[in-house]
Amino acid sequence: MARNIAQVLQELSDCKADERFCTSIASGNARSISYSELYRRSCAYAHYYRSVGIRPGDIVLVILRHSPHQFYSYLGAILAGAIPSFMPFPSPKQRSELYWADHAALFARIEPRLIVTYPENAGSARESAAASSIAICIAEDSILDRFAGDDTDFAGFDARLDDIACLQHSSGTTGLKKGVMLTHRMLLDHHAAYAQTIGFTDADSIVSWLPLYHDMGFIACFMGSLLSGTHLVALDPFEWVLRPRILFDAIEKFRTTFCWLPNFAFSHMVNAVRGSATWDLASMRAYINCSEPCKITTFDRFVDRFRDSGVSAEKLAVSYAMAENVFAVTQTPIGIPSTVRVAETASGTIEQRHLSCGFAVPGVDLRIFDSNTHVQLPDGEVGEIYIASPFLFGGYYRLPEKSRERLVDGWYATGDMGYLSEGQLYVTGRLDDMLIINGRNYYAHEMEALMADIPEIIPGRSVAIGIDEERSDATVMVILAECRDEAADVGHQVKRIVLERTGLALHAFIPVERGMLVKTTSGKLSRAKNKELYLRGQFEPRKFSGP
Repeated sequence: MARNIAQVLQELSDCKADERFCTSIASGNARSISYSELYRRSCAYAHYYRSVGIRPGDIVLVILRHSPHQFYSYLGAILAGAIPSFMPFPSPKQRSELYWADHAALFARIEPRLIVTYPENAGSARESAAASSIAICIAEDSILDRFAGDDTDFAGFDARLDDIACLQHSSGTTGLKKGVMLTHRMLLDHHAAYAQTIGFTDADSIVSWLPLYHDMGFIACFMGSLLSGTHLVALDPFEWVLRPRILFDAIEKFRTTFCWLPNFAFSHMVNAVRGSATWDLASMRAYINCSEPCKITTFDRFVDRFRDSGVSAEKLAVSYAMAENVFAVTQTPIGIPSTVRVAETASGTIEQRHLSCGFAVPGVDLRIFDSNTHVQLPDGEVGEIYIASPFLFGGYYRLPEKSRERLVDGWYATGDMGYLSEGQLYVTGRLDDMLIINGRNYYAHEMEALMADIPEIIPGRSVAIGIDEERSDATVMVILAECRDEAADVGHQVKRIVLERTGLALHAFIPVERGMLVKTTSGKLSRAKNKELYLRGQFEPRKFSGP
């Protein structure tokens, strides 16, 4: 067995030199990278890091657009014994000054020694990290040319299995992102267990549009391909959002077999891929949904829309995953439709179908605890999900209090709610999404799901929050939603639907302009941040021109 990730890369360069590691596609152009080229160019970056004084254990942040330099600069840091971490690249829709201001708190905490980015970001990056001594590496081909040479003299080759290999930052508002410390052993052991679970071999291949700062894109796709010595087809995330059909184009052309997608991506494909076009997607073994709670209706619509292209229920799978466990915690069997159970919601008023997230990955132990009494619950009862495993993280980087709060006697308190039934896990929501109003429990995501029935509200663009009202000394519910232009009287409709479906009298509905609600870096709406903005009076009710 390889001693560390650097040795895996070196061995792949020797035994699979001319085989493809990745086909990177952007703007319609495909760039193929062999394993020998990946190793050689990663070594060039490692030489560069050493030349500017980067030492083993130093933090290197990679802030790049979709390109081969993402792979080279990241693996080069591991070769040099440094600790790399992918950061999201500023979105074209995001104001640059806000992006860098948000990252300033993170930089102050983790004190990176070097940031790999582009010339236009260099000044902002230095200003955001003003309190620390930081170097800027401009990602360009001149590094590959200048430092091509000896590729065997790196301290990284001697890294121990329990040394930190990288930091995987959780999604969330940027200043609050937590760096999960992943060791070489954790990465290697998790990959072995997960590959065994899904039957993944070097004969398989992966297609992905996922950004590398997200654990799905980083672990399942990038590291999954690398550690299996197989082929990755990598698409530009921004391009996929605008033209989601390029995912199917890539599957048809490269005959890939696995794809990981968050729940919203399935819906985006259904809604945005118009017309009657079909593809030959017969090569695919599994499309794996990793955004909990995964929705049955999403799978049903995806199959209905793309059945003529070879999509079937047998090819749709579910995984419950998180960076704190490297990636996968559970997985449904590949090639078998996921199990569905019918249960009542937390409020006890809506009958809901729950989609199984599968069985625990080998080595993972799952338990369900009452979040108040901390008593373990029997099968079928909803509580907080706790996990333990040989690849469970040891804590968040430079956040000892947060680490102690979430890690208890070797168990990780996930903050997710769910239950076990016949060995399978069903995720029902988040502990901090649960609102207690008038003595009854409501899940925020249940309320948000009701908004999908209202055509005037933009799909997936609503947030339910609990507010402590001073006059009544009670918690009340407020829903914020981005609405279409014609949504003149939508507030009455929302309140009626919430009352009819849940028995709850909604305190307030606030329609806002498209794009106003704040998202996390992984693309999910941030309830905490939007609640904060609401309390600060940042959301003005939208005025409509209609009657």
